[in-house]
Amino acid sequence: MSDLKPVSKALLAAGLLFAGICWYLSFSLSAHIWWPLWVAPVPILYFSLRLTSKWTFLIAFAGYLIGRLSWVPYLLSILPLPLVFLFTLLYPLIFALQVIAARKLMLTYSHWSTVFVFPVWVTTMEYISFLTTPDGTTGSIAYTQCDFLPVIQVASLTGIQGITFLVTFFPAAIALIKYRYQQKQSIRTLSFVTIGVLVAAMVWGVVRLNQTSSATKSLQVGMVAIDKRAYHNENTNGEDRDLYLANLYLHQVGELAKQGAKIVVFPEKMFTVRDKHRSAFIQQFKDTAMAHRVCIVACVTQQKGDYYENRAWVIGEDGALLADYQKVHLFPGELLDSLKPGKEPGLFPRNGTTEGVAICKDMDFQQYISRYGSADCNVLYVPAWDFERDGWLHSRMAMMRCVEGGFGMVRNARKGRLTINDYCGRVLYEANCDKGTPALLSGNIDIQHHATLYNKWGDWFSILNAIAFLGSLVLLVKAQRKR
Repeated sequence: MSDLKPVSKALLAAGLLFAGICWYLSFSLSAHIWWPLWVAPVPILYFSLRLTSKWTFLIAFAGYLIGRLSWVPYLLSILPLPLVFLFTLLYPLIFALQVIAARKLMLTYSHWSTVFVFPVWVTTMEYISFLTTPDGTTGSIAYTQCDFLPVIQVASLTGIQGITFLVTFFPAAIALIKYRYQQKQSIRTLSFVTIGVLVAAMVWGVVRLNQTSSATKSLQVGMVAIDKRAYHNENTNGEDRDLYLANLYLHQVGELAKQGAKIVVFPEKMFTVRDKHRSAFIQQFKDTAMAHRVCIVACVTQQKGDYYENRAWVIGEDGALLADYQKVHLFPGELLDSLKPGKEPGLFPRNGTTEGVAICKDMDFQQYISRYGSADCNVLYVPAWDFERDGWLHSRMAMMRCVEGGFGMVRNARKGRLTINDYCGRVLYEANCDKGTPALLSGNIDIQHHATLYNKWGDWFSILNAIAFLGSLVLLVKAQRKR
C-alpha cells in the first residue's frame, strides 16, 4: 500500500479533530464560514491512502459525524428524534463509503485522473438526492459557499453541482499530490490540472461579477414583517383575526410607498382566507395598491372546502390581479395539514418585462425554478416562512437559484431574512427577523435577465458526473477482483 511509516496515533487524532472541527464550522447555521469545507477532507483523504480500508471508514465516519453534530439542535426543533438520528448518521455513512471508493481507485490505478473519483462520487450522490428526495437540494454542501462570490458563479454554468465538485476536488487533489510526492511519484500533470481547474473557476467568477450592462432598469422594492406576537393576539380569532392581520400588513404599505417603493412584498401565509371571503380580501389589497400606486405581492393560506392552498396574489398598481400563484412544492407538514400543491410557475408580464413569483420551498428545486430562467424572468418575488435557526441558510439557498437562472430576487421570510439580491447572488439589502421581530426593508434592484449556460443546457454537468460515476464503478469492481 505504502512505503511510508505507519501513521502515528497522535497525528491521526489531530487530523480527525481538525477535519471534524472544519466540517462543524462549515455546516453551522450560525457561523457562515466558507473556507473550512475546502480543507476539512484533506487529512481524511490523505490518511486513507496510508491506512487500511477499515480504519479509513472509521476516521471518515467519525470526522464527518463531528461536523454533522452542528445541525442536531436545529433538527430537534423540526423533526422527531428517530429522524434526527437517521439524518445525523446517514450523511457520515455515505461520506465514508465515498472515501473508501476513492481510496481504492487512487491506490489501484496510478493515473492522475483518479483524483476525480472523490468529487465525481460526491457530486453524483448529491444529484441523485436532488432528484429523488422531497427536500430537493436542501442537503447540498454547495450552500456553504454562498459568501464566496467568485466560486458560486460556477453555478451559472453547471448548477450548484459544479460548486460541490470544486470543493471536493481541491482536497482530493491536495491529499493525492502530497501522497504521491512522498512516494516519489510524478505529480506534474496532477498539479497542472489542479491549478488549471481552480484558476478557470476563479477567472470565470471574477469576470461574471464584473459584467456591466447599460440597458438595466432599476426598481425600488419594499418588504415588511410584523411582530410574531400579532399572530397570538388573544383578543382576536377566526375571521376577525384574519382581518386584523391583513390590516397590520396593509398599514405598512403607505410607509414603504413614501420611501419610494413601487412593489411591496409580504411574507408567506400572512393569514387564512375562507373561500367565501376571497373576493373581499383581494379587493382590500387592490384598493390599497391603487391608493398608493404600488404593486403588492401577498401570500395567504386559502381554504377551499376540505383542503387548503398556499396562494400568492400579485396585484398591480392599477388594481389588476397579475398573478394568482399556487405553491408547487410543499413540505411534509403542509401535506399533513391538507394543503394541495399547484403545478405551474408564477410568471406574469409587468411594464413590458417578464417577472415571477414563487413561494418558499419552491426555491429548493432546481428543475422547477429553471422554468423561470428559461422564460427570461427578470426578477423573482418570493414570500417565505423560515424556522428561525435556518433563516440565513434558506435565504442563500434561494439566491443560488438566481445565480443559476440569471435573475434578481426579492425574498421576504417570516422568522427569517428579508433580502434583496442580484443575479450573481450578491446581497444588496438585508434585514433580520429570525426571532419574529418586526422589520421594514426597502432598496433598489436591477430588472434584467442574464442568460446562463445552466438555463440552456440544464443538468449537463451532473449527467457527465453520473457517466463518470458509472465508469468508476466498473473500475472499482475490477479492482476488487484483483485482490
